[in-house]
Amino acid sequence: MKKSFIFINCFILFISLFSNVAFAKSNSTVYDIKAPEYESEIALLVNVDTDTVIYSKNADKITAPASLTKIVTALVVLDKGDPLSKKITCSKKAIDSILGTGSSIAGLYAGEKTTIEMLLYCLFLPSANDAAAVFAYHYGEGDEQKFVNDMNEYVKKLGCKNTYFSNPHGLDDESTKGFDSDKQSRTTANDMYIIAKHALKNETIKKISSKYGKTMPKTNKSDVRYLYNTNPLLNDYSYYYYPGAIGLKTGTTDKAGTCLISSATKNGYTYISIAMKGVNNYYLDGEGRNTAYLTCRYMLRWAFENMEMKVLADTDRVLGEVKVKFGRGYDYVSLVPREPVKAVVLNEVGIDDIVVSYPSGFPDEVKAPVEEGEEIGKAQLLYGDVVITEVMLSAGHTVKKNHIWAMFNWVVTLVKSPAFYVALIVLALLLCMFFTTTKKQRKQKKRQKNTINVVKDYSRLGK
Repeated sequence: MKKSFIFINCFILFISLFSNVAFAKSNSTVYDIKAPEYESEIALLVNVDTDTVIYSKNADKITAPASLTKIVTALVVLDKGDPLSKKITCSKKAIDSILGTGSSIAGLYAGEKTTIEMLLYCLFLPSANDAAAVFAYHYGEGDEQKFVNDMNEYVKKLGCKNTYFSNPHGLDDESTKGFDSDKQSRTTANDMYIIAKHALKNETIKKISSKYGKTMPKTNKSDVRYLYNTNPLLNDYSYYYYPGAIGLKTGTTDKAGTCLISSATKNGYTYISIAMKGVNNYYLDGEGRNTAYLTCRYMLRWAFENMEMKVLADTDRVLGEVKVKFGRGYDYVSLVPREPVKAVVLNEVGIDDIVVSYPSGFPDEVKAPVEEGEEIGKAQLLYGDVVITEVMLSAGHTVKKNHIWAMFNWVVTLVKSPAFYVALIVLALLLCMFFTTTKKQRKQKKRQKNTINVVKDYSRLGK
């Protein structure tokens, strides 16, 4: 029993040693849209349905947001959950905070009572800074900064990484030159896209910001007022008019230049165009033009004329293959899309123009068995140097495992492994120890037996 115990321990040690040694082993698409000379310094065009970036210029450059700020002001207000019919009294503190700024206002009066809805119309249409201040002081309980803190927390939760607001309206802080100070608001076109996309999901903002004109009813302090949208893409009498345009917001300050976020929906899909750091005196056709408005209109027009949503590949379309190890009857398995591949592409682009690119981390081979539909990895579809979209590729058919070949390969690998020889040496040493110990035990037993016999002999002699 002792021998068996020693041998079993040796075998377990061999296996464990061998085991330890041997087995411890977006979407950013950018097309050349042939932008004209009047393009703004910062521009971004994105297909909202697929988050496909169509065009990007300095989209991560830090700049002042101007009145684009008011989109977030509205989002925070609506997030409070009060009904649009609720009346708010315009505080004197709020109205006085805008005095002397020379900024756009709706002409609100201290003590004037009006609804949240009307204040939102004031915010979006004439881009009224007094309306923004009224909201901030009301929901900040007399402390504008408290409301601004809510704004910054809101965009942080949305995923904006380079956005900070110092006030609810977007006026520049003239005491600072750059954007290092917390006194100066800042953002990027990429962050504004995140904000704009989120805002357009809100039906109230979408409705109000897309309205060109609105009558503001009589209040306790004023007769009827007429509000007009500063976004000329919504005005069918304007040089900048674009049919199908939706909202969203204009903005202009010295540090921000001219800015516009606009959107449009046609043929079942939507684009958001953003232009920032534009100028207001670019001469075109002999007249001074606003380059932000021109840029946004041009990008929207280009997108709908040159891009369309296409099904590039169905689930039975073979896009490639990958080597299979230990496969029975197959050395390779075909790769097909897990689901139909839809993407916004140039009109002339077809599947035959698309190249499949396998990024680092995509497997060079897979081990059998492989089941049909099994996910293999994610690849990219390219048109030239442009990444069209990403696609999850799966096995197009089943490949069973060749167990005999797998076992043979395992044995060959085992014999070739340095660990195998190390383990053999250790096993040999253990066996030597086992047999040496056994031999010693036998000699010891023999000596003991001889001693007993001698004692017995002496006992007989004594008798």
